[in-house]
Amino acid sequence: MNTQASPLNIVALGWGLSAALVVLFVICLAVALVFPEWRGSHAWVGLFSLAPKTTVRVWIDGIVFSIVFGWVAGVVLGPVYNRLIRR
Repeated sequence: MNTQASPLNIVALGWGLSAALVVLFVICLAVALVFPEWRGSHAWVGLFSLAPKTTVRVWIDGIVFSIVFGWVAGVVLGPVYNRLIRR
């Protein structure tokens, strides 16, 4: 059995984190639109956009910033993880 950990592919990690954040944003925005009295999903949407929940701008901001934050996290997490597993 091979116990050596393999390094993370930073490009795959960036796309994976971005996709996960986009999906989470869309789910939370949909919940915020359908159930406006629930405050939890509003906080998540507020992390990505300050635009009103019923505008197109909130969708654009949320999706763009989800992709950006996913890539930032991937570019930071990937090299740190790859460096730590070499030890």
